[in-house]
Amino acid sequence: MKRLLTQTIPLLALGVCLHADPVAIVDFYENAYIGPRDDVYWKSSWDYFSLRSRTTLGTLARYSDIIGVGQISNREENHFTITVDHALVGCTNGAVIVIYERPPDGGEESVKDDITPYISTNDSRIVFAAYTNVYAGTARMYWSSPEIPLPAEETLPHYEMIYYNRSWWYPERDDGVLFTQFTNIIQAVRFERNWTNFFYLCRDGANSTSNRVKEDSFWDLFELVRFATNERAQLILDDPLVIPLLKTIPFLENWRPTELDP
Repeated sequence: MKRLLTQTIPLLALGVCLHADPVAIVDFYENAYIGPRDDVYWKSSWDYFSLRSRTTLGTLARYSDIIGVGQISNREENHFTITVDHALVGCTNGAVIVIYERPPDGGEESVKDDITPYISTNDSRIVFAAYTNVYAGTARMYWSSPEIPLPAEETLPHYEMIYYNRSWWYPERDDGVLFTQFTNIIQAVRFERNWTNFFYLCRDGANSTSNRVKEDSFWDLFELVRFATNERAQLILDDPLVIPLLKTIPFLENWRPTELDP
């Protein structure tokens, strides 16, 4: 763990600053990833930082109550009905489900003028990930147990999507690369609970032709290092196929508990 420690100790003061100042946290995350970004509804840096971290492919796969592909009907202003034709998690083929969309809460200055491109339409077929159980800490995957060893912070009366077009997309988007990556991640983190397979998916996904896969893989890998054991974190840093950009990020000691066993 020598190299990991030498990377983090000189940056301890920065870690204190980040904890104390939300603006500094946003700046840190804004500068950490310099690749192409997903096209999302909110523009605010704080909204993007907060909601992006809760809607990476890894987090959606592990914590969503229902995931599948289906046809939309009966769209209203803030919810729609979906008929599932390809069930992945928590639902069955043929199920008819009402899903609500969380309204923007970042203030007028963070909202794009035209919301239309970010709202799914009647008769469209989409991939969706929705939830009723809200968890406060969603960075760890809890590899050793099929259950999430945290009480739900809140249980909603209906299924909800966290973040408009980051919680849904068309199956053919990015030539199907996004959907394929998502289904592979679901298998690795939800059913197999295989740390190594998830690491490889994130490692290779960081070089994907899909901007969404590329960005989410970077941040899922970042969180994977944060909550890995020392040996697993070093395995990631030593892997020659891990993108160099990730290896330059300071994994701060006061952000990363040591000797964890996820």
